[in-house]
Amino acid sequence: MGTRHRAWAEIDLAAFRHNLRETRELAGRAEVWPVLKANAYGHGAVPLARACESAGVRRIGVGDSGEALQLREAGIGTPLLVLGTVIEAEVPHLLDHGIEVGVHSESRVRKLGALARMRGRRLGVHLKIDTGMARLGVRPVAALRVARAILEEPELELRGLMTHYAAPDGCLDPFTEVQARAFQEVLVELRQAGVPIPAVHGANSATLFTGLRPLGDAVRPGIALYGVLPTGLPGAERLRPVLSLRAQVVYLKDIPAGTSVGYGGRWTSSRPTRLAVLPLGYNDGLPFRLGAEGRGVALLRGQRCPIVGAISMDYCTVDVTRADGVGVGDTATLIGADGGETVSVQEVAEAAGTIPYEITCSIGSRVPRVALHAEAPLAAAAN
Repeated sequence: MGTRHRAWAEIDLAAFRHNLRETRELAGRAEVWPVLKANAYGHGAVPLARACESAGVRRIGVGDSGEALQLREAGIGTPLLVLGTVIEAEVPHLLDHGIEVGVHSESRVRKLGALARMRGRRLGVHLKIDTGMARLGVRPVAALRVARAILEEPELELRGLMTHYAAPDGCLDPFTEVQARAFQEVLVELRQAGVPIPAVHGANSATLFTGLRPLGDAVRPGIALYGVLPTGLPGAERLRPVLSLRAQVVYLKDIPAGTSVGYGGRWTSSRPTRLAVLPLGYNDGLPFRLGAEGRGVALLRGQRCPIVGAISMDYCTVDVTRADGVGVGDTATLIGADGGETVSVQEVAEAAGTIPYEITCSIGSRVPRVALHAEAPLAAAAN
Protein backbone atom coordinates (compact mmCIF):
# COMPACT_ATOMS: atom_id res chain seq x y z
CA MET A 1 0.00 0.00 0.00
CA GLY A 2 1.51 3.33 -1.06
CA THR A 3 1.42 6.56 0.86
CA ARG A 4 -1.01 9.38 0.11
CA HIS A 5 1.80 11.34 -1.58
CA ARG A 6 3.24 10.75 -5.04
CA ALA A 7 6.58 12.13 -3.91
CA TRP A 8 7.51 13.68 -0.61
CA ALA A 9 10.38 14.87 1.57
CA GLU A 10 10.56 13.62 5.13
CA ILE A 11 11.96 16.16 7.58
CA ASP A 12 13.30 14.57 10.75
CA LEU A 13 12.84 17.19 13.46
CA ALA A 14 14.55 14.96 16.03
CA ALA A 15 17.67 14.98 13.84
CA PHE A 16 17.42 18.76 13.51
CA ARG A 17 17.21 19.15 17.28
CA HIS A 18 20.21 16.84 17.67
CA ASN A 19 22.24 18.93 15.23
CA LEU A 20 21.24 22.09 17.06
CA ARG A 21 22.55 20.59 20.31
CA GLU A 22 25.82 19.65 18.60
CA THR A 23 26.36 23.14 17.20
CA ARG A 24 25.56 24.66 20.59
CA GLU A 25 28.21 22.46 22.16
CA LEU A 26 30.78 23.61 19.62
CA ALA A 27 29.75 27.24 20.02
CA GLY A 28 30.38 27.24 23.76
CA ARG A 29 29.36 30.60 25.18
CA ALA A 30 28.36 32.01 21.81
CA GLU A 31 24.66 31.93 20.98
CA VAL A 32 23.52 29.85 18.02
CA TRP A 33 21.38 31.74 15.52
CA PRO A 34 20.12 29.17 12.99
CA VAL A 35 19.95 30.23 9.36
CA LEU A 36 16.65 29.17 7.77
CA LYS A 37 17.02 30.99 4.46
CA ALA A 38 15.82 29.51 1.15
CA ASN A 39 12.97 27.71 2.92
CA ALA A 40 15.47 26.31 5.42
CA TYR A 41 17.72 25.10 2.61
CA GLY A 42 14.71 23.38 1.07
CA HIS A 43 13.67 21.60 4.27
CA GLY A 44 10.66 23.78 5.14
CA ALA A 45 11.24 26.88 7.23
CA VAL A 46 8.08 27.02 9.34
CA PRO A 47 8.33 23.68 11.21
CA LEU A 48 12.05 24.16 11.73
CA ALA A 49 11.49 27.69 13.02
CA ARG A 50 9.01 26.26 15.49
CA ALA A 51 11.61 23.72 16.58
CA CYS A 52 14.09 26.57 17.04
CA GLU A 53 11.56 28.53 19.06
CA SER A 54 10.85 25.60 21.37
CA ALA A 55 14.61 25.24 21.86
CA GLY A 56 14.95 28.81 23.11
CA VAL A 57 16.87 30.13 20.11
CA ARG A 58 17.21 33.91 20.48
CA ARG A 59 17.45 34.92 16.84
CA ILE A 60 16.86 33.31 13.44
CA GLY A 61 18.55 34.36 10.20
CA VAL A 62 16.69 34.48 6.88
CA GLY A 63 17.67 35.44 3.36
CA ASP A 64 15.11 38.06 2.44
CA SER A 65 12.07 39.98 3.63
CA GLY A 66 9.53 37.55 2.19
CA GLU A 67 11.01 34.70 4.19
CA ALA A 68 10.88 36.75 7.38
CA LEU A 69 7.27 37.77 6.82
CA GLN A 70 6.28 34.17 6.09
CA LEU A 71 7.60 33.16 9.50
CA ARG A 72 5.79 36.02 11.22
CA GLU A 73 2.55 35.05 9.47
CA ALA A 74 3.05 31.50 10.76
CA GLY A 75 3.20 32.85 14.31
CA ILE A 76 6.96 32.78 14.86
CA GLY A 77 7.78 35.42 17.48
CA THR A 78 11.55 34.87 17.74
CA PRO A 79 13.62 37.88 16.60
CA LEU A 80 14.36 37.59 12.88
CA LEU A 81 17.33 39.01 10.97
CA VAL A 82 17.31 39.49 7.20
CA LEU A 83 20.92 38.66 6.39
CA GLY A 84 20.67 39.91 2.81
CA THR A 85 19.65 43.30 1.56
CA VAL A 86 16.13 44.75 1.45
CA ILE A 87 14.35 47.00 -1.02
CA GLU A 88 12.45 50.14 -0.10
CA ALA A 89 8.96 48.70 -0.64
CA GLU A 90 9.62 45.94 1.89
CA VAL A 91 10.73 48.15 4.77
CA PRO A 92 7.27 49.22 6.10
CA HIS A 93 6.30 45.55 6.51
CA LEU A 94 9.56 44.80 8.31
CA LEU A 95 9.01 47.72 10.65
CA ASP A 96 5.48 46.59 11.43
CA HIS A 97 6.70 43.12 12.36
CA GLY A 98 9.86 44.05 14.26
CA ILE A 99 12.22 42.37 11.79
CA GLU A 100 15.91 43.32 11.81
CA VAL A 101 17.95 43.98 8.68
CA GLY A 102 21.56 43.98 7.61
CA VAL A 103 22.95 47.27 6.30
CA HIS A 104 25.64 47.60 3.66
CA SER A 105 26.15 51.28 2.90
CA GLU A 106 25.71 54.77 4.31
CA SER A 107 23.09 55.61 1.69
CA ARG A 108 21.01 52.62 2.77
CA VAL A 109 21.37 53.69 6.40
CA ARG A 110 19.97 57.14 5.59
CA LYS A 111 17.10 55.69 3.59
CA LEU A 112 16.19 53.22 6.32
CA GLY A 113 16.28 56.00 8.90
CA ALA A 114 13.92 58.13 6.83
CA LEU A 115 11.50 55.26 6.27
CA ALA A 116 11.48 54.41 9.98
CA ARG A 117 10.67 58.04 10.84
CA MET A 118 7.80 58.06 8.37
CA ARG A 119 6.45 54.88 9.94
CA GLY A 120 6.99 56.06 13.50
CA ARG A 121 8.91 52.93 14.45
CA ARG A 122 12.42 51.85 15.38
CA LEU A 123 14.40 49.46 13.22
CA GLY A 124 17.10 47.13 14.47
CA VAL A 125 20.08 46.91 12.12
CA HIS A 126 23.26 44.84 11.88
CA LEU A 127 26.25 46.42 10.15
CA LYS A 128 27.82 43.97 7.72
CA ILE A 129 31.54 44.21 7.00
CA ASP A 130 32.90 42.92 3.69
CA THR A 131 36.13 41.24 4.79
CA GLY A 132 36.73 39.43 1.52
CA MET A 133 33.50 37.99 0.13
CA ALA A 134 33.15 41.02 -2.19
CA ARG A 135 29.40 40.71 -2.22
CA LEU A 136 27.25 42.61 0.27
CA GLY A 137 28.83 44.62 3.06
CA VAL A 138 30.81 47.74 3.91
CA ARG A 139 34.52 47.73 3.15
CA PRO A 140 36.58 47.94 6.37
CA VAL A 141 37.87 51.41 5.50
CA ALA A 142 34.29 52.74 5.58
CA ALA A 143 33.07 50.81 8.61
CA LEU A 144 33.46 53.59 11.20
CA ARG A 145 31.80 56.17 8.96
CA VAL A 146 28.77 53.96 8.36
CA ALA A 147 28.55 52.96 12.02
CA ARG A 148 28.46 56.63 12.99
CA ALA A 149 25.75 57.22 10.40
CA ILE A 150 23.64 54.54 12.11
CA LEU A 151 24.11 56.24 15.48
CA GLU A 152 23.02 59.55 13.96
CA GLU A 153 19.67 58.07 12.95
CA PRO A 154 17.47 58.06 16.09
CA GLU A 155 15.02 55.54 14.62
CA LEU A 156 17.80 53.01 13.94
CA GLU A 157 19.29 50.79 16.62
CA LEU A 158 22.65 49.12 16.00
CA ARG A 159 22.21 45.56 17.26
CA GLY A 160 25.14 43.77 15.74
CA LEU A 161 28.33 43.72 13.70
CA MET A 162 28.67 40.86 11.25
CA THR A 163 30.69 39.43 8.39
CA HIS A 164 30.52 36.39 6.11
CA TYR A 165 33.32 33.93 5.42
CA ALA A 166 33.96 32.89 1.84
CA ALA A 167 35.94 29.65 2.09
CA PRO A 168 33.90 26.41 1.92
CA ASP A 169 36.71 24.75 3.92
CA GLY A 170 36.43 27.22 6.76
CA CYS A 171 39.60 27.60 8.80
CA LEU A 172 41.37 24.96 6.71
CA ASP A 173 41.69 27.71 4.08
CA PRO A 174 44.25 30.43 4.97
CA PHE A 175 41.96 33.10 3.53
CA THR A 176 39.61 32.63 6.48
CA GLU A 177 42.34 33.86 8.81
CA VAL A 178 42.78 36.93 6.59
CA GLN A 179 39.06 37.66 6.86
CA ALA A 180 38.94 37.02 10.60
CA ARG A 181 41.84 39.38 11.19
CA ALA A 182 40.22 42.11 9.13
CA PHE A 183 36.97 41.68 11.05
CA GLN A 184 38.71 41.90 14.40
CA GLU A 185 40.53 45.07 13.31
CA VAL A 186 37.20 46.71 12.43
CA LEU A 187 35.75 45.62 15.76
CA VAL A 188 38.66 47.16 17.67
CA GLU A 189 38.41 50.40 15.67
CA LEU A 190 34.69 50.77 16.33
CA ARG A 191 34.99 50.02 20.03
CA GLN A 192 37.86 52.46 20.44
CA ALA A 193 35.68 55.10 18.77
CA GLY A 194 32.96 54.46 21.32
CA VAL A 195 30.52 52.64 19.02
CA PRO A 196 28.35 50.28 21.14
CA ILE A 197 28.11 46.82 19.58
CA PRO A 198 25.63 44.52 21.34
CA ALA A 199 26.49 41.40 19.31
CA VAL A 200 29.39 40.29 17.10
CA HIS A 201 28.70 37.39 14.73
CA GLY A 202 30.30 35.85 11.67
CA ALA A 203 30.94 32.11 11.97
CA ASN A 204 29.04 29.81 9.62
CA SER A 205 28.94 26.01 9.63
CA ALA A 206 32.35 25.56 8.02
CA THR A 207 34.20 27.97 10.30
CA LEU A 208 32.42 26.69 13.41
CA PHE A 209 33.37 23.08 12.71
CA THR A 210 36.98 23.93 11.85
CA GLY A 211 37.70 25.87 15.02
CA LEU A 212 37.35 29.59 14.27
CA ARG A 213 38.42 31.74 17.23
CA PRO A 214 37.20 34.04 18.55
CA LEU A 215 33.60 33.15 17.74
CA GLY A 216 32.17 36.40 19.08
CA ASP A 217 28.75 36.61 20.69
CA ALA A 218 26.87 34.42 18.20
CA VAL A 219 27.36 31.98 15.32
CA ARG A 220 25.11 31.48 12.29
CA PRO A 221 25.16 27.81 11.23
CA GLY A 222 23.13 26.79 8.23
CA ILE A 223 23.92 23.55 6.40
CA ALA A 224 25.28 21.78 9.49
CA LEU A 225 21.89 22.02 11.17
CA TYR A 226 20.50 19.91 8.33
CA GLY A 227 23.13 17.22 8.89
CA VAL A 228 25.47 18.14 6.05
CA LEU A 229 29.00 19.54 5.95
CA PRO A 230 31.18 20.33 2.94
CA THR A 231 33.19 17.23 1.97
CA GLY A 232 36.28 16.64 4.07
CA LEU A 233 35.41 18.87 7.03
CA PRO A 234 35.76 17.38 10.51
CA GLY A 235 32.70 16.74 12.63
CA ALA A 236 30.32 15.32 10.04
CA GLU A 237 30.00 12.16 12.14
CA ARG A 238 28.40 14.24 14.90
CA LEU A 239 25.48 15.22 12.68
CA ARG A 240 22.34 13.43 11.57
CA PRO A 241 20.71 13.93 8.14
CA VAL A 242 17.39 15.74 8.39
CA LEU A 243 15.94 15.24 4.90
CA SER A 244 14.90 12.13 3.01
CA LEU A 245 13.41 12.32 -0.48
CA ARG A 246 11.01 9.57 -1.47
CA ALA A 247 8.46 8.69 -4.15
CA GLN A 248 6.13 5.78 -4.73
CA VAL A 249 6.28 3.55 -7.76
CA VAL A 250 3.38 4.50 -10.01
CA TYR A 251 3.98 2.14 -12.94
CA LEU A 252 5.98 -0.95 -13.88
CA LYS A 253 7.01 -1.76 -17.45
CA ASP A 254 8.85 -4.74 -18.91
CA ILE A 255 10.93 -3.93 -21.99
CA PRO A 256 13.00 -6.15 -24.29
CA ALA A 257 16.69 -5.73 -25.00
CA GLY A 258 17.46 -2.91 -27.41
CA THR A 259 14.72 -0.55 -26.14
CA SER A 260 15.64 3.10 -25.75
CA VAL A 261 14.27 4.90 -22.70
CA GLY A 262 13.34 8.53 -22.15
CA TYR A 263 13.92 11.77 -24.02
CA GLY A 264 16.66 11.51 -26.62
CA GLY A 265 17.07 7.76 -26.16
CA ARG A 266 20.03 8.38 -23.89
CA TRP A 267 19.90 4.85 -22.48
CA THR A 268 19.15 1.58 -24.26
CA SER A 269 18.50 -1.70 -22.49
CA SER A 270 21.11 -4.40 -23.11
CA ARG A 271 18.82 -7.16 -21.74
CA PRO A 272 15.17 -7.68 -20.88
CA THR A 273 14.54 -5.07 -18.20
CA ARG A 274 11.86 -4.20 -15.68
CA LEU A 275 11.43 -0.44 -15.22
CA ALA A 276 9.80 1.33 -12.30
CA VAL A 277 8.41 4.77 -13.10
CA LEU A 278 8.67 7.31 -10.27
CA PRO A 279 6.66 10.57 -10.23
CA LEU A 280 9.67 12.69 -9.44
CA GLY A 281 11.76 14.73 -11.88
CA TYR A 282 14.01 17.74 -12.10
CA ASN A 283 11.20 20.05 -11.00
CA ASP A 284 11.13 18.07 -7.76
CA GLY A 285 14.84 18.27 -6.96
CA LEU A 286 16.22 15.30 -8.88
CA PRO A 287 19.14 16.70 -10.90
CA PHE A 288 18.95 16.18 -14.65
CA ARG A 289 22.55 14.98 -14.67
CA LEU A 290 21.63 11.89 -12.67
CA GLY A 291 20.05 10.51 -15.82
CA ALA A 292 23.49 9.91 -17.31
CA GLU A 293 24.35 6.22 -17.20
CA GLY A 294 25.56 5.06 -13.81
CA ARG A 295 25.20 8.37 -11.98
CA GLY A 296 21.90 8.18 -10.16
CA VAL A 297 20.38 5.50 -7.94
CA ALA A 298 17.16 4.87 -6.08
CA LEU A 299 16.69 2.47 -3.19
CA LEU A 300 13.85 -0.04 -3.52
CA ARG A 301 13.34 -2.87 -1.07
CA GLY A 302 16.80 -2.17 0.32
CA GLN A 303 18.48 -2.53 -3.10
CA ARG A 304 20.43 0.10 -5.03
CA CYS A 305 18.72 0.42 -8.41
CA PRO A 306 20.16 2.57 -11.20
CA ILE A 307 18.25 5.50 -12.67
CA VAL A 308 18.16 4.94 -16.44
CA GLY A 309 17.20 7.27 -19.25
CA ALA A 310 16.92 11.05 -19.13
CA ILE A 311 15.25 12.53 -16.07
CA SER A 312 12.26 14.55 -17.19
CA MET A 313 10.39 17.37 -15.47
CA ASP A 314 7.89 15.08 -13.75
CA TYR A 315 9.22 11.52 -13.89
CA CYS A 316 12.25 9.28 -13.84
CA THR A 317 12.73 5.60 -14.63
CA VAL A 318 14.64 3.07 -12.54
CA ASP A 319 15.95 -0.36 -13.49
CA VAL A 320 14.48 -2.71 -10.85
CA THR A 321 15.21 -5.95 -12.68
CA ARG A 322 17.39 -7.26 -9.85
CA ALA A 323 15.18 -5.96 -7.00
CA ASP A 324 12.79 -8.84 -6.44
CA GLY A 325 9.16 -8.14 -5.71
CA VAL A 326 8.97 -4.42 -6.46
CA GLY A 327 5.36 -3.42 -6.99
CA VAL A 328 3.25 -0.38 -7.74
CA GLY A 329 2.89 1.66 -4.54
CA ASP A 330 6.31 0.65 -3.17
CA THR A 331 8.44 3.44 -1.75
CA ALA A 332 11.58 4.48 -3.62
CA THR A 333 14.22 6.49 -1.76
CA LEU A 334 16.27 9.03 -3.71
CA ILE A 335 17.86 10.56 -0.60
CA GLY A 336 17.88 8.73 2.71
CA ALA A 337 17.99 5.19 4.04
CA ASP A 338 16.19 1.96 3.13
CA GLY A 339 17.21 -1.18 4.94
CA GLY A 340 20.99 -1.27 5.15
CA GLU A 341 21.53 1.07 2.20
CA THR A 342 21.79 4.86 2.24
CA VAL A 343 21.95 7.57 -0.42
CA SER A 344 23.26 10.77 1.15
CA VAL A 345 22.79 14.32 -0.05
CA GLN A 346 26.55 14.43 -0.57
CA GLU A 347 26.44 11.35 -2.82
CA VAL A 348 23.70 12.85 -4.97
CA ALA A 349 25.58 16.15 -5.21
CA GLU A 350 28.82 14.47 -6.25
CA ALA A 351 27.03 12.38 -8.86
CA ALA A 352 25.40 15.50 -10.27
CA GLY A 353 28.62 17.56 -10.18
CA THR A 354 27.26 20.15 -7.78
CA ILE A 355 27.11 20.98 -4.05
CA PRO A 356 24.72 19.60 -1.39
CA TYR A 357 23.15 23.05 -0.90
CA GLU A 358 21.84 23.03 -4.47
CA ILE A 359 20.31 19.58 -4.10
CA THR A 360 18.18 20.37 -1.05
CA CYS A 361 17.32 23.91 -2.17
CA SER A 362 16.09 22.68 -5.55
CA ILE A 363 13.37 20.40 -4.18
CA GLY A 364 10.27 21.92 -5.73
CA SER A 365 7.21 23.35 -4.01
CA ARG A 366 4.92 20.54 -5.17
CA VAL A 367 6.89 18.09 -3.02
CA PRO A 368 5.23 18.16 0.41
CA ARG A 369 7.51 18.32 3.42
CA VAL A 370 6.36 15.77 5.97
CA ALA A 371 7.61 16.56 9.47
CA LEU A 372 8.61 13.60 11.62
CA HIS A 373 9.08 13.53 15.42
CA ALA A 374 7.41 16.89 16.00
CA GLU A 375 5.96 15.71 19.30
CA ALA A 376 9.22 15.83 21.31
CA PRO A 377 10.34 19.47 21.68
CA LEU A 378 13.86 20.17 22.83
CA ALA A 379 14.06 21.76 26.26
CA ALA A 380 15.07 25.41 26.14
CA ALA A 381 18.81 25.90 26.54
CA ALA A 382 20.86 28.85 27.71
CA ASN A 383 21.66 30.06 24.21
